[in-house]
Amino acid sequence: MKNSKMSTFLRNTGAVAALVTTSALATGFLAPSASAYTSLVPQTETEIYVGKDPVTGVDLPCLDATRCLKDLTPYWIESIVSLEDSSSKTRSRLFVDNKITENTYGTYGTNPFVYFNQEDEGTRPDGYWFRPSEVQTNGQGEEQGRLEVGTFTFTFTHIIPELKIAYFDNETGGVTGILPANFIPAGNDGNIQYQTLFNVKTVTLKLGNDTLSGNGDGVSFQLSKKAVPEPGAAVGLGALGLMGIFGLRKRNNKSV
Repeated sequence: MKNSKMSTFLRNTGAVAALVTTSALATGFLAPSASAYTSLVPQTETEIYVGKDPVTGVDLPCLDATRCLKDLTPYWIESIVSLEDSSSKTRSRLFVDNKITENTYGTYGTNPFVYFNQEDEGTRPDGYWFRPSEVQTNGQGEEQGRLEVGTFTFTFTHIIPELKIAYFDNETGGVTGILPANFIPAGNDGNIQYQTLFNVKTVTLKLGNDTLSGNGDGVSFQLSKKAVPEPGAAVGLGALGLMGIFGLRKRNNKSV
């Protein structure tokens, strides 16, 4: 594709101007510097409202109205919409979870509709992560302490100059990543892999891969944006730079 056509394509998608993918062990090796980014994940365990099905208009309300986060604008997120996942054939719910506490949401008969163990199967990273939970075709949540699958469209309140996506525990290649076709490779148990987007207003993420038998390969994820210096800080840095230049010039004049 010629450069002019490629530029037009990227503008029309409204998504990215560039994409960088890196892989890392759970220790964070090769990961972008965490201090340079601001997390877009709410720092509390809760369910996230994921809207109506854009095709059928069917709503997917939270299981517990008292633990339901609808306003994500403080995190630069205008909306999150759950789409039908290509592997599960259903829409998934979305939660924020960490490994510190056990959580249950809703009821299904005498059992919780969704529950997260305090110590889930497999390695769990520290911090708060977005966590999909598949809804089976019979309406019950499949989550049983294992990571699951989902497909979600994020629309942001502003164009984000640099967005970092972290994926945890992706062990199946070619199924997790940015739709339509920017997927990350398979990794070992507990791996963390990253994709970085530039100038993004909306993005659709495919997480994990469901199977007809068992729970498949689930993935949790985080979003963060590159921290931008405040205008005052930028001015201050510029002033310091000018002072350095003038100081050097004075020293040079004295040495003549």
